Amino acid sequence: MGVLMDYFAATDAELAAMDLDVGPAGNNWPHVDCKGWILEVEEFAAEIGGRDPSEFGEDRPLGDTAADPEFEGPWTVRVNAQLADTLARLEPAQIRGYADRFLLEEWEVERLIALAELARSAAAQGRALYSWSSL
Repeated sequence: MGVLMDYFAATDAELAAMDLDVGPAGNNWPHVDCKGWILEVEEFAAEIGGRDPSEFGEDRPLGDTAADPEFEGPWTVRVNAQLADTLARLEPAQIRGYADRFLLEEWEVERLIALAELARSAAAQGRALYSWSSL
């Protein structure tokens, strides 16, 4: 099965109107499906963008879920601003060049390009970038 992981962009009002238990897909909200990727987005963004992953800071789930060790998900996390900015700056040619050097699969390339486009669109529309995950 694996970990379900989606990235999406929303304003505070849009986020408040969502049923976060079912994630962006369950709300028919535009998203990038990153099933199985847990740390890969940060790692790829750092490597391609020439950053250190520690610059992206620590993620904290929304709401009170972080304080409850019994909580089993799903989790919605606002993506750190530095990570969102790094993703938004990645160009398709830059991603493809990295993919050629490190032999990424085409689906990984398409996913990274879609994430970069989502981050650019979010920044242009005044939306924050979020990740949603579920076991």
